[in-house]
Amino acid sequence: MNISTMMMLAETPGKKLQETLGGEIGSIFFLAVIFISLTLFWKRAFTAFIGFALFAMLVSVFIFQPELVSSLGSDGFRWLFEAVLE
Repeated sequence: MNISTMMMLAETPGKKLQETLGGEIGSIFFLAVIFISLTLFWKRAFTAFIGFALFAMLVSVFIFQPELVSSLGSDGFRWLFEAVLE
C-alpha cells in the first residue's frame, strides 16, 4: 500500500476526538438532566417536569443516537406504505 491509501484508511483526529469526548459529554448531559428533573420534581412543578423530561428524551435521541431516528423513520415509512410500495 502506498502512503495516500494508508492516510485515507487511518482515523482522523476529529473522529478520535468525537469518540473520546462523546461519552463524557453524554455523561454530563445525563447528570444535568437528573439534577434539573429532581429540582422541578422537588418544587412540585409537575407540568414543567413532564415537559422537560420529554424534551430531554427527544434531545438525547437526536444528539446521541441519530441513526436510531433515521432507522425509525425508514421503518415507519415502510410500515405505512408497504401496500403501495409492492
